Amino acid sequence: MPAHAIHRALVSASCRGRGAVFLTMPLAARLLTARLLTARLLAALSLPGLLLPTLLLLGACARPAPTQTAMQVSFLPAPGEFLTDQGDRLSPEGLRQRTASAGYILVGESHGNPCDHEAEARIITLLAHAKTPPAAQIVVGLEMAPATLNPVLAEFSRGAFPPEELERRLDWKTNWGHPFAKYLPVFRAVGDWKLPVVGLNVPPGVIRRLSVAAMANATAADPVAALSAEDRAALPARIIAPAPEQLAFLREVMDSHPSRSKDKTGGGKDDSSRNTLQEARFLLIQSVWDSAMAEQAVNARKAFARPVVLLAGAAHVEGGLGIARRIRVLDPGAAVLLISPWRGDGFDKADADVRVYCPESFESRMGMTLESRPLVLGGQGDQDFQVLVSAVRRGSKAEAAGLRPGDVVLRAGGYRMRSLNALHLAGSDAYREKKNMIFVIQRGDDCHTVDLGPLGVPGGQQAPQPAPTGKP
Repeated sequence: MPAHAIHRALVSASCRGRGAVFLTMPLAARLLTARLLTARLLAALSLPGLLLPTLLLLGACARPAPTQTAMQVSFLPAPGEFLTDQGDRLSPEGLRQRTASAGYILVGESHGNPCDHEAEARIITLLAHAKTPPAAQIVVGLEMAPATLNPVLAEFSRGAFPPEELERRLDWKTNWGHPFAKYLPVFRAVGDWKLPVVGLNVPPGVIRRLSVAAMANATAADPVAALSAEDRAALPARIIAPAPEQLAFLREVMDSHPSRSKDKTGGGKDDSSRNTLQEARFLLIQSVWDSAMAEQAVNARKAFARPVVLLAGAAHVEGGLGIARRIRVLDPGAAVLLISPWRGDGFDKADADVRVYCPESFESRMGMTLESRPLVLGGQGDQDFQVLVSAVRRGSKAEAAGLRPGDVVLRAGGYRMRSLNALHLAGSDAYREKKNMIFVIQRGDDCHTVDLGPLGVPGGQQAPQPAPTGKP
């Protein structure tokens, strides 16, 4: 085996294994080390170099591939591709056929994932462009806007102003807060087809006041009654409680909230009473959100006599226990189709009728976008992920530091990049310890270090924030 080939293998192995130890050596020393290791390996085996690749391959493939594990998906999808609930490819025409008889098409999203919003825009376009008039006539419902702003959305549907103006007219930062630019593909699709669009949510101010009332001892038994008449009018006419099978999930979300964990530490009677109030408040707010969105969707279907394409967080959609369950109570017999993003992990057909492959992603203020892709799609149990640089903004700090699209991020600070969660941990460490954020990346057969500089300074990324909690 030629020395340069083994050198590439050694570098690649170093990237995949312990990380940057080999990289810290000067280039001449690294080349010398690789050649010495090559010579020693060949001498120890006492075999011609040409036989070494065969032995390496035989050693790596000594065991037969496992056959007992079920194949969950039958192809490697590209981001944005549709899958059936069985894990097979679903064409755009197949999606239109699946939605043809549905009164409600619920599309789940992760609010910060651009791929999810591009998929939503594509779904809206596919259904609006369908050949049969009933399927072409759809109305779009948005979790992101309160129903009180429907007059603004009606003006937009008529073409009174461009999509870019919605950020100001909807007071987007106050009423939603997630970056408006990520939602532009959705609004452009709605505007291109001049589709009716309605807000589904309760104004956030009403939710805040309801939350305070639910935690006040004097009104805990009936927090809705403590609100003003105007606030009560913004709530759904019927607040439908969670199904028993949804309670375990909601309590898990609630227990992960930092304030909830803090309240548990006291362990006294007062803490127990407070936790009981917190649980009641949390379940009430979740029920208000799901019931309100279901009620507004049902009203929109009746008002426009069209199927409703409803865009909401995936936790409100997956499994049919959130919005879909309330719709079935309010509009019995109506067909509901669930579409949800799939990140490449375990594939559960009970989650949705149609899946859209959208890897988990993170867009940094440093100018790079990272994607977390599984090494085995649809794997079960513990699963390794590979973090890829999918985009680098020109003129950004990431570009200046040497990061390029296609790089594989192996380490961030002291953490192996098995998921994007490691980036949050590394960023927290770097900010706390006032150190530069250092990546170890693999590019082809070579490894490199990328120094992205300190966090929380002008031109760099701001201090890492905790993962969002509360509303699922």
